[in-house]
Amino acid sequence: MSYLGFPRLHFAGRYQADPSTVNNSPNVYDNTTFHPRFQKKPFGGWNPDGTGAFRFRGVRVLGLLNADGGSAPTDPLIGGQLLDGDRQVSAKLVDLDTQQQLVSEIWGLRLKLTDATGKVVCQGNFDPASFADLWLRSSTAGDLCATYQSILTDVEWFESASPFLAELKEATAEGLLSIKFNVDGFEGDSAAPEFTTGRLVGSVGAYSPTEPKTFVAARRLRQQPGSPLNNAPCRLDDKSGKLFIDLGNSVPTAAVGGDLIDVGALYLAVLPANEAPVVLAPLDGIDANFYPRRAGITSTQLTNDQLELVAANPLAVVDSAQTPLLTENAEATYLRADEFTFRLPPEHPHDTATVVFTATKFGRPAAGAEVHVTDAEGNAPLKFPASVTTDDHGRAELGLTALDPGNPRGPLDGQYVSLDYSWAEEPPQDSLFPSPYRSLNILVQDRYDAPDSPTWIGDVQPIFQQYANLYPVMREVFDLANYHHVVAYRDRLRKALLAPQASPGHMPVTRDLSPAKRDTIVRWLDIEPRPPMLELNTVEELRAALQQALTLEHATIPAYLCALFSLEHDRNTEVGHIIRGVVQQEMLHMALVGNLLNAIGGAPVIGRPGFVPVYPGRLPGGVLPELMVSLRKCSIEHIRDVFMEIERPEHPTVKGVPFTGPVIAPEAVTLDKAGNLLDSDDEAISTLAQWFVDAEYNPFTIGWFYNQIAMAVIRLDDELRAEGGTLFTGDPARQVSWPDAPGTLYRITGRRSALLAIYEIIEQGEGTPHDTESAGQVRDRSEFGHYYRFKEIVEGRQLVRDSSGKWVYEGEPIPFDPDGVHPMADDPDTFALPNSPARSASELCDEAYADLLGALHEVFDGHPDRLDSAVGLMFSVQVQARKLLSTTSGAVGPSFQVR
Repeated sequence: MSYLGFPRLHFAGRYQADPSTVNNSPNVYDNTTFHPRFQKKPFGGWNPDGTGAFRFRGVRVLGLLNADGGSAPTDPLIGGQLLDGDRQVSAKLVDLDTQQQLVSEIWGLRLKLTDATGKVVCQGNFDPASFADLWLRSSTAGDLCATYQSILTDVEWFESASPFLAELKEATAEGLLSIKFNVDGFEGDSAAPEFTTGRLVGSVGAYSPTEPKTFVAARRLRQQPGSPLNNAPCRLDDKSGKLFIDLGNSVPTAAVGGDLIDVGALYLAVLPANEAPVVLAPLDGIDANFYPRRAGITSTQLTNDQLELVAANPLAVVDSAQTPLLTENAEATYLRADEFTFRLPPEHPHDTATVVFTATKFGRPAAGAEVHVTDAEGNAPLKFPASVTTDDHGRAELGLTALDPGNPRGPLDGQYVSLDYSWAEEPPQDSLFPSPYRSLNILVQDRYDAPDSPTWIGDVQPIFQQYANLYPVMREVFDLANYHHVVAYRDRLRKALLAPQASPGHMPVTRDLSPAKRDTIVRWLDIEPRPPMLELNTVEELRAALQQALTLEHATIPAYLCALFSLEHDRNTEVGHIIRGVVQQEMLHMALVGNLLNAIGGAPVIGRPGFVPVYPGRLPGGVLPELMVSLRKCSIEHIRDVFMEIERPEHPTVKGVPFTGPVIAPEAVTLDKAGNLLDSDDEAISTLAQWFVDAEYNPFTIGWFYNQIAMAVIRLDDELRAEGGTLFTGDPARQVSWPDAPGTLYRITGRRSALLAIYEIIEQGEGTPHDTESAGQVRDRSEFGHYYRFKEIVEGRQLVRDSSGKWVYEGEPIPFDPDGVHPMADDPDTFALPNSPARSASELCDEAYADLLGALHEVFDGHPDRLDSAVGLMFSVQVQARKLLSTTSGAVGPSFQVR
């Protein structure tokens, strides 16, 4: 029993398939090289904002055939609907892997059948299945058609006056129904009203649990060279003598989603060996209603003599000239794996799967068929027997056990594997189009050792960042790459992660998150009172935090440079001087972090696309979560509302008392011009170390972030020293010197220089303990943190001492003239510009900035002698940016996009 019999219901309408296409290429999975343009067309494919949804739309019951094969045009179900969902989120269309997108599955589809009045009379769950029998249905490029066949489980029947429904319920078993539908006519043009939708036509029938779920285990009619018809399943009902042929995915169309082409009269025939075809009967009813009202299924009543011929000879569909268009193979054999798409993490108890093969000959179970399974590439991380043999029911089971693939694809989890299977009497290929359903498609995921105490930066954020990159539509709800958004939605996320994989609410919709990684995320979400963002308990975790610090320090630089470059030449000169000074110190902070990361054996990564934030956006690392940073021209409002908020000083408490003022005196430290620490006051360094331990910052501020790093340096160095080692294992030759730096670039070789470097960042930047009330030792206004420098612009006056020694904004004027600023687009985007001189100029600006970051990467990657060349590239960036702003209409601006 299956849908290919009686009783049978036919339906037709439309469907929506809305996959995100950003993930269609393996090179977009690396967070460090991901570029925002990958989330836009054409780089992100034809549908970068896809939701993954799969929906039935306007699908109605157009035909019914009773158990005796008679039609039921007056049954209450005619005109009823087949609806998806049951007050739940939509089903999902899911690829197995970016390297195998021809076995897309439908997950979480729940279907409800109504009568013509809208009353629900039956409902069930679509068992996840992959599509099969893909082919080009019309001459239009890309007009593909495929089929989905599965079963409806957990079927519920409700009161109904439909005689047909009573017959269907009587015919099926164990609360299961068989369903098959064809999808074609897909609209991929985003400008079209029906974008992401196509035509859907199918059937529902009875199901027997002894049958395969995803195909008809009977006879297989195969496309012949030159034939307009695609493959078709065929089934003979032994009791009634009726032969059923499903041509729903076989007859071509004249246009995309259009009417079937008139292929002329078709006939059922047999092919005796070495003889001409013997025609048995015409295939009737192939008319305008054949597809929508009968789903393209035809049936023929055979006589006893014809049944004898069919039982011993291959079948065929021939035209009026008796030319075979579809035929069985010479042995009339057929072999198929029921499920052919698998996800296997090499972790017990998820590391095994069972493949069920069914073999038939002349439509009957083929016992003793030896099924051979081979790994064509020879590198599958799997254990499986080379062959299995079918039992008396024509069935054989093959066990698959996953091994650790060893992360062969880096950021892309696991390894995609295709295993060939064959039966000596069954040709390996039965289609002129690639047929991945004729192989076993397996994603073997990497082994993942879950940490006992996961943190956001070390464990969770790298996973969620990838999903945030690949599914940008999610950002409209919440940003998976944002710690604070994730924590705010943690209860909802936890439920989604733990939902059954077949549930439409399961996360991720791609079904590609391994159980161990999922459990790690859930364990992190469960930590009370709040999942930790940062816990630096290992050297690796400290290195990851320092790489995050590099990204954080850089994130402000494009915003500041936009404001600086937007100032017209010789206009707003003092404003430009202040902003330029802050930028130089931010670059110093990057250098200090780079030296510290090198000092502890890390490898700074600068200049890759993922290093550059998306604007507008929030700062990396989860700091200052409410602040949105944009690229805008210089204005008092932008400096006040964004720059000053980035740099707002934070005064920690020490032993419960607010702390302001310097921690150590400048004269406590002596350095040479190269930044080497020559001498330092032991007591002062001890005071600094204790201050880091005692200082308490508000969580998620930049001062808090660096304080966590300082405490980790102290703690980890103590632990390693106790074991006879040291935290500072890096090559001193990688340390960078900058004699002309706007501050001190320490060459870091031990704990002292490391803590002094962190203190330098805090003093100049956002975590400074200084304020204007307790700055008695501050000798010059340039020694104040960035907040106070920006405030000079907002107040319009220099910060000076008054007669009482207090620092006040009453010095020389710092005028700001809005007319001395180039017009500039907010958050400019090179890739959104049409081909034009403006785009060319914007690309040159981007390339100059990419060169600068690439040069800085080389500097901290073992070539410190190249620093002068890298700093010189800053002038190239300024030249290109000013040229861009001065020669265009204002619809552009530097976008700082690194390709």
